[in-house]
Amino acid sequence: MAYTQRETPVLAELCTFLVEDIYGELAARVYSILARYGRQTLAAVARASYLSGRQIKYGLVILLQQHLVFHSGNDAPTTYYEIDWQNSYAIVRFGKVTKLVEDRFGRKAANVMTNLLALGHTRIADLKEAYFPTATESDDDSDDGTANGTGSKRKRANGAQVNGAATRKNGVPAELSDAKPDSAVVANGDGMTNGDHKPSKANGVTHNAAPDHAVQEQGADEITSVDELYDLIELLIKRGWVRTVNETQYMSPGDMHDMFQQEAIEQDNNGATPTGTKDRDLVHRGIIDRKRAMRDEWLKVPRFARTGRPNSSNKRVKMNGANGWAASSAPSSDDDLVIRVNPEKIAVAMRTEQLVHLVEQRLGYLTARIYQTMLRMLESNIPRCWDEWPEPSLPGGEPGAENGIDPHFLVTARDVATKLSREMDIFEGLDPNAVVQITRKGHVHRTNILSQPIDPSRLSLDEKTMVVDKHIQLLSEDPLHFVTWHSRAGFSQWHIEFEEIAKQMIQTEVENTISSRKGSLGVKLIRTLRKKGKLDERAACNTMMMSANDIRGIVNDLTIQGFVQTQEIPKVDRREAKHSLHLVWYDRQRAREKLLHDTYKGMVRILQRIAYERGKVQPTLEKAERSDVVGKEEQYLSKGEVDTLKKWKEVQEKLLLQLFREDDLVATLRDFHGPLISV
Repeated sequence: MAYTQRETPVLAELCTFLVEDIYGELAARVYSILARYGRQTLAAVARASYLSGRQIKYGLVILLQQHLVFHSGNDAPTTYYEIDWQNSYAIVRFGKVTKLVEDRFGRKAANVMTNLLALGHTRIADLKEAYFPTATESDDDSDDGTANGTGSKRKRANGAQVNGAATRKNGVPAELSDAKPDSAVVANGDGMTNGDHKPSKANGVTHNAAPDHAVQEQGADEITSVDELYDLIELLIKRGWVRTVNETQYMSPGDMHDMFQQEAIEQDNNGATPTGTKDRDLVHRGIIDRKRAMRDEWLKVPRFARTGRPNSSNKRVKMNGANGWAASSAPSSDDDLVIRVNPEKIAVAMRTEQLVHLVEQRLGYLTARIYQTMLRMLESNIPRCWDEWPEPSLPGGEPGAENGIDPHFLVTARDVATKLSREMDIFEGLDPNAVVQITRKGHVHRTNILSQPIDPSRLSLDEKTMVVDKHIQLLSEDPLHFVTWHSRAGFSQWHIEFEEIAKQMIQTEVENTISSRKGSLGVKLIRTLRKKGKLDERAACNTMMMSANDIRGIVNDLTIQGFVQTQEIPKVDRREAKHSLHLVWYDRQRAREKLLHDTYKGMVRILQRIAYERGKVQPTLEKAERSDVVGKEEQYLSKGEVDTLKKWKEVQEKLLLQLFREDDLVATLRDFHGPLISV
């Protein structure tokens, strides 16, 4: 099983809470069965639950549409279902993903990303239809008051015909193909028990469905033409934020490994079971190569058809309703592409934001903005934070990949200088003597202040480059070494050692946790054990220059908490305490997993507290969420109910803020670096 798929009971409980909060009780009950029992068939899920077969199929369709569950595929004699823990946990990051996309590509791209997060995966044609619905005869016959005139007849037609067929093609097994509720657009990602769920203009994902007219709301984030929608989708795919969907993405890591192992044996080893070291190494390399090729295929950018695209900004037909507009468009060859959000790119963007925040704390605001520019320039060339399937080593032990650094991962000060805004004060945070040396204007007083102000917007590109280079030198001289000098080719070339920085961030989080629990002596013990390795009590006392009584209490507490490991080695045949060596040692990977487990536990408690606080004000919330009350709370609610609603929002905001901080810690501990192998 892949490292990213490792789960604990606490993670299962956390993901079940998230699924229930977003997708409803039915999906959560099916999910909880798979979380408790592991890999199961449809019949096994039915035996382990009190749900009917039809209910289980509906729940599985929701989970498969949202990529929360793997399945073994239609080719297998029996279909097995298994939880995708990585995508299940990613539910907590929906709002954060939208903000990351908005910062880089604008509100319109964030709007598209929000809908993709809500839908799980969808055809481009279905997404286009949601933004720009076309006229049908059923629209005129079933005007139920919605802004676009899309009545129930049209929903039934789309759900049963076009979208129903797309569901089978987009990864739902044949045994679930009949699980399509008439009131849900399954192929568009709707499986919500709370109602129809269509793409919306909101910047966040709500628990309940968005109304049909949400896609036509006026505002700065309104997508006005089909061409613009296509361009946004193409941009997100090229930058790696969105990827195409194929059937292999539904396979579990175990099924995928078995399939590629069989292929490697048949094609690379002539169908013979590997016995010797050479044969096993050949098969192993074949498996890794096939996994890497499959992963690269997922990120392959399709060729979008530029011909035949409608110019919907000039050809728009007014439909029923005030905002009911539709683009008169012809079908495009791009419409059959099925797309979804790429979770690996989200981790890269989160790492960028955390590193920028860390630099801002240590070196100042402007240096952090320059570092942010460097990181975002590299983001387009970084598909993931760490490689789960690296190039295998050669039989002699030499690394398979070249030791050189790809030029795409090198940045110069001139590259950064051309990206910076002219209004930015690039002198902030620098030594005034260095500024005078670069600009050759004025001098520095004894109070370390420039004698005359210098306008940064009037600097030449060469001067601006030298100033930026000073900031980059500050980054390289920091103890965390945010950048590393590589070579000089006209200008100094810098690269970022993400692996080493990620290791330092993990170690810092572990030490911060130990410091809050046991103080500076606990951190001193951890650093000593990390540097010296395994120590007995006497060696630890000599190294730390502390008495045995002081060390024993700290060692015992940290051992119970799981941050320190102990080992007993008997010196004689009889296993007695006085005739044994008691060694203490520190394993960074075990400490990392223990802290990650504690973080999951804290997130579960936060979600439980949110549910408890919501239960106390549930009658008021139900009244405030009525369609005739929304936006008119002051008119229809009493003063006490308004105050209760305000207090609940404040409590919810504080708890969600703490939940997002815990998620940042999870990203640091889990997503930025692979397993840490102890030396």
